[in-house]
Amino acid sequence: MSTATTHRLASAQLELVSDARTRARLRATLVIVLLGLSAFVAARVITGDEIASSRNRLQQENAELRSSVARLTAELELERATRAALDRQVTELNQRSTDLERQLAFVQAQKGANRR
Repeated sequence: MSTATTHRLASAQLELVSDARTRARLRATLVIVLLGLSAFVAARVITGDEIASSRNRLQQENAELRSSVARLTAELELERATRAALDRQVTELNQRSTDLERQLAFVQAQKGANRR
């Protein structure tokens, strides 16, 4: 290498890339990466909002379902109590019917015995 070439290289600005096309490609690549990153961040924010909205909606549905379960449980208990009371009444009425049938049979037997 000649001293002129060495002197020119030593006094020139340090350039990592000297080709204008390569610099334009790097700028375009940087813009594309930044746009992609922006789109990714925007998608995450939108998804976060949708998740929060879904969470709130599901919490409201859950509260409504719990209320329905409580109401239906109370209705079921009332129906069970009513059913038990009706079963007792049926048992008592069956017993009373059996007693009346015995009394009727006795009275009819007495009438038949008196006719002879």
